[in-house]
Parts: sequence; structure tokens; C-alpha cells
Amino acid sequence: MLDRDDLMMLARDAEAAVDIVREGVRNEHVFRHEGELFSEALQMYSDTGRNAAQEPNSRSIVVDSLDGAGVIAQLCDLLKVDLTAPADVDVTTFYTQALAILDAASETLAGAEIDQDLYRGRTIRYRAARDLRIRGSYEAAIALNDLPDNEFVGNGADIFRAHFHYELAAGYLLSEQVAKVRPMLEDALQNGFWKAVATSQFVSRHRVDYALALARWAAGDHDEAADLLAKAQRYLHRTGRNSARYDLEDLLLSMAQADLLIEAGAASLSAVNRAIDHLDHALHIIEGIRSRWRVIARSASPLSAAIRRVYGDIARAAAELSGRQAAELGLRVALSAKQSGFAGRLRADRFAVEGQWRTWREGRRLRSLLERVVKAESEQLGGPTADREKDLHDLRLRIEQAVSPLLADAVIPAPANIARVIDSVGDRYALDYVGLPDTVTGETSWFRTLIEPTGAISFCQLTVGEALSAFVAAIRPPTVDLVKVLASGVDWQALGDELIPRRLRDVLTLSEDPITLVISAHSALSLMPWAALGIGGHTRLVERAVITQTPVLTCLSGPVTGGASGPALIHLVPTSRAGGDELDIGLESAVWGIASRNGGDALLSECALKQGARPVDLPGTLAAALSDETRQWRYAHIASHGQGSGLGQTLLLPGAPISAGRALTLRWPQSLLIASCHVGRLVNIEHAEPLNFVMAVLAGGGEQVVACIDGVGDFSAGETAADIVRRSMGGARLDIALREAQLEWVRGRWPDSSWILFAAYTR
Repeated sequence: MLDRDDLMMLARDAEAAVDIVREGVRNEHVFRHEGELFSEALQMYSDTGRNAAQEPNSRSIVVDSLDGAGVIAQLCDLLKVDLTAPADVDVTTFYTQALAILDAASETLAGAEIDQDLYRGRTIRYRAARDLRIRGSYEAAIALNDLPDNEFVGNGADIFRAHFHYELAAGYLLSEQVAKVRPMLEDALQNGFWKAVATSQFVSRHRVDYALALARWAAGDHDEAADLLAKAQRYLHRTGRNSARYDLEDLLLSMAQADLLIEAGAASLSAVNRAIDHLDHALHIIEGIRSRWRVIARSASPLSAAIRRVYGDIARAAAELSGRQAAELGLRVALSAKQSGFAGRLRADRFAVEGQWRTWREGRRLRSLLERVVKAESEQLGGPTADREKDLHDLRLRIEQAVSPLLADAVIPAPANIARVIDSVGDRYALDYVGLPDTVTGETSWFRTLIEPTGAISFCQLTVGEALSAFVAAIRPPTVDLVKVLASGVDWQALGDELIPRRLRDVLTLSEDPITLVISAHSALSLMPWAALGIGGHTRLVERAVITQTPVLTCLSGPVTGGASGPALIHLVPTSRAGGDELDIGLESAVWGIASRNGGDALLSECALKQGARPVDLPGTLAAALSDETRQWRYAHIASHGQGSGLGQTLLLPGAPISAGRALTLRWPQSLLIASCHVGRLVNIEHAEPLNFVMAVLAGGGEQVVACIDGVGDFSAGETAADIVRRSMGGARLDIALREAQLEWVRGRWPDSSWILFAAYTR
């Protein structure tokens, strides 16, 4: 409880501290991760304090600079974020310096040393004590906190008394002096400060009951601890009038009550339901913070970094509870944590993409809409206004109309509707995976949801064994060469045992026909070749299931896509005009009946999707053909070199390469087959949204995409693609055609690398 409290309170303080950095660079730069933002903020505060120290009467500026730097340094330490500090700065001494300045400027009144600036004095001393305690200097923190009541009463510092009492209690608890907490706090409540100011109804007083509850919890008195936590939350709601200013305190109290119930056993249905209610309230608060402060789950901000840890806490708690409500709560957490609102990433990547490929020359309407969303996301703090909410609603509708509902949901996330997600899964099985850190260790835990065609749902925390641990470690960073990882050997059976739930393995074994399975992966598992997993008896998952992936389960828009149909666009590129390696497209050309061309020219063709149809050359580029509103393409097959990541993930087409950024502005056919290295890599990691070529195609109207998640050899890629085209000509759905093609490799006992790097994606 203390760790979570420290994290959230520091995050709120740091959120205010870094606002000045955002204000200074909002229009020029987008921070891609917390370390970059925090380092920039630390540099700014260090420069400000150093410059102010040279000026007369600038004591308050120096103290404020040290305070801002101290908050940032402490939060980074808790989050284990790499912080780049100026060479002459010791990040552990900010509050030591600030206290020295305060002490040197204190005044003696009625025999007591009083800070000249009461507000700064109490704020800095409280944060300095917190800093000491978090760093393990418990006795020093207790001494700094142990102040008499007369230093607070009637001098404008009254509201800080609760924070000092909480800190004093925390110091006693962590230094194993639990017995001192209750008499100290009860005396303050019954005879001391809090009795004297009872009529003032300071909102902060709830922190005293919270601290007392933690002390009773530590002493093993769960019932009294539960009563005190409930009392603290009632007081907070009554005096704070449910103001959003106190939502983090409300969140902490709800999480504490849920954890207390779980620790006590939560054996009865009533206890389980109460725990779920508290966790649900906590998740509701998080969604409110994101909506009101434009804090997105994986954006670079202090609160977003802290919220990721709380997501992990809620998921862990939900996994320990039984029943459908707990499972639905776990899925809600997973879906919420994966939501990104990636307008900032779009803006950040735009310049690099534009400079290289001029991808934003077209699509100006979409660019304008995204710029407006970025502006809305940049607004920090403050409650929602009717005008702002209307603007966001209008923006969402316009993006739906200009591109697709999928892109609108990705750019302006809304809380997931679990019933709708389950309905969209339909008669398929669905597996959702999410990796989340927690507030204590910061280590990633894995959580899995299984949705069955009956609508049954289960949620659990994975036990990570040697196989999964080794795979996760091997593929960091997400730009890793997956082929080399696979070449070193992978225990597919052990991975299957760890990742595929027993319930589903039984279904796979007993079912006469292959099941339809959709998977939403996350973080390291985004690069898992799912088809290769073993499910027992030397059987691979692909042998018992038709497998598709989706970026997030909220991307599913309804029933399974229908079979492949035409008309089809064909663009087979034997070499790149940039002088790249030759690409053998003979097998793919043959299946379409396209004759080899002299000089390696790669003309665009159109063709009916059926055996014996003759392709007809098309003038212009692939992008122009996709933009032609008079044509309704239903299928496309592209073979070319591919490279890059994110919005820079690019198909190297002669004369007119198409990046993911450019792909967002195009209308894509229902079915798209891409036989190109790397372009099918859709990585959904903690600090970067799933924003790449496949996502752009799905957002632009594509319903199914088959593409390669790494580098593939010409022969295996050409044979697989040609086989998929043949089956598509018979009306087979892309995911089914891919499975049948992969089964041919499995039956022929070819090396895994021949077939496992193709993946099917769906919306």
C-alpha cells in the first residue's frame, strides 16, 4: 500500500513539475518515452536553479527548482527509468539543498523557528521527509516529520498536518515500530490537532484514517482496518464532494480495500463481489483520469507511467478472484492498458516519414484531424468542459468518416464494452495476452483471457516458465532479428504448455474440425509465431486451428470475414529501383499467369480472382489505383522488398514506395496478401503503440491481411504466397488459405523458418 501511495503521489507532483517542459516544446517535439521527458525536465530545473542562484532575492526560485528536480528524480528511481542528469548534479541531494536554504532563512517567533514562506516550508519539508523515507532513511524521515501542532494551527499550513501525520506513520511502519502509530494518531484525533480543527473539515484529514488503517492492517486486525479504510473514503467523498482533484486518493483507498479483502481470503461470494466493486471503481477512476487529463496509457507522462503499474495491480487482483465478473474485469484492464491514443506518435513520426517518402503530400484532411487530436491530448489538468467533450466527439465522428471506426477508436480511445467484444468474437475462440508491471517490483507479469464461442470467459495470471522467459528475453528489443532467435532453438511444446490454457488444449485435441482462433498479443508476445506452438503429441497449433491475430480485441468489428473475391490488384516487384537485391517472383508470377518481363520491370496488373483469368496491365502506381474511387478492389497481392518500423515501415515499390504513414491515407481491399520482409511485424509494446503497416491497412478498410513478421527467403515466401493465391482463387478466406499452405510445409517436415514467419491479421 505504501509503495503504491508513493508512486501515485509522486506521479501527481511530477505531472505538475513537467508541465513547464511540455509548454516549452509542445509544438516542436513529442517525447517518445518517460526517460526523455524526465531528463529534459531535470535539465530545465537544474539550469533554472543554477541561474537563479546568481541573482539576489531569488531564494524561492532556487527552492522551487530543487523541489521540481527532486520529485522527478525520486519518481524515476521508483519507476527504474533511466534519467540523464547534468554532469555536475547529484540527484540524491536536491532536498538536502532545499532544506539548507529553508533553514538559513527561517525566523524565530515566540521561541520557535518558523519558515519565512509557510506554504513552501511545509511542502518542501513534507516532500523531503518522503524522499528520505523512500530512500530508506527512516529515522531521519521520522525526525523531520515529528513536528508540534502549533507549527500548523492558524498559519495557513493547516492542510499539511495530515500529510505529516501520514509520513510519520509510514516511517514507523517501515522501521518496524508499528505499535507507535495507533497511540500517536488517536491522540491527534481525540485530543490534539484534529479535534481542535474538527469544524474546518479539511479534506486531507482522510489521510490520517488511511494511515491508521494501514497500521491496524500491519498489526493483523483486518476488520478494523477495513472499517477505517471505508471511513476514510466516506470522509474523502463527503468533504471533497467527489471532486476530480482527489481522484488519486480515491483510487488508492479503493485498491487498498480490494487488496485487504483478497488478503483476508475473500472466500464468500459477498467478499468477492465487494472486492470486484472496489477494483471496478479504481478502473473507472483511471479511465476518468485518462479522459479528463488526456493521459493516455502509454504516453510519455508521469501519470501514465504510474497508471501502468496500477493496471498491473488491478489485473493481479482480478486474477486472484473467482467468477465471471472478475474475469470480465481482468479483460477490461487488459483492453484499457492496450489503448493508446496514438495521435502523438503520428505527429512525431510524420516528419521523418515525410522527409524520406513525402507520404503526407496527400491525405491532408486526415493530417489536419490528427493535429487537432494531438492538440486535445496536449491539454493537461483541468476538468472536462462541454465544448471540449463536444470537440472530441466531433473529431471521432469525422475520423470514422474520413478513414474508419478502427482508427477513430485508436486515436481517441473510449472505455471498452466487454459485451460488444464478446459478441464480436462470435463463434471463434479468442485469446488475449497483456504484460503489465506492478507497483512493488516493477517487473512484468503476464495475464491471459480466454473467450469461448459460448460467451464463457476466464482470466488468469500466467506462470512464466523457462521457455517463455527465454523467448521474452531473446526478442528484446522489438527490432530483433527473429530468424536468428528461432535458429538458436525454441521449445515449442513448452511454450504451448505455458501459453495455451488447458481448457483450450482439450478442445483442440477433441474437436473433429479445426477451431477458429483469434489472438491479441502484447509486448514480447507480439512476435510469437503462434502457428508453431506445440499442443501435445508433436502436434502444432496450426494443425488444429485456423489462427488470426488482431492488434486489440476491440478492433474486431463483427463476424468472421467472408471468402476471398475479386477484382484483384497485383504488384510483383523483382527488384527495387534503389538497387536492392533481386527478388525471385517466379512462383507468384506463374500462379497469376504473368509472363516474365525484360529488365525486371514490375508493372501493376488487375485480374479476376479465379483460375484461368488473364491479368491486364494497369497504368500508374499502386497508391493511385487504391485511391481510385471508381474502382472497388476486393483483393490485392504485393511482393516486394520491405523495411522499417512504425510509420516508416515501407513497401519498396518502384517510383512510389508506400510507408505505413502513406497507407493510412489509402483505401484498402478486403483481403491483402503481402509477401515482403518485415512489413507484417505488428508489435504492441509498452512504450509504443501498434502503429505500422498492418494497422494502417486494417484502419483503411482491410479486413484480413497476411504478411511476414521477419525476413523470409525467396523460395519459401514465393511458394507460400503462390499457394495462398491458388486457394484464394477457389474462394478460400486468407487465414484458411495461409493455414493450408503452412500445413504443406509441416507435412513435408521442412524447417520451421520455412513457414512460421507468415501471419494473418484481422479486424
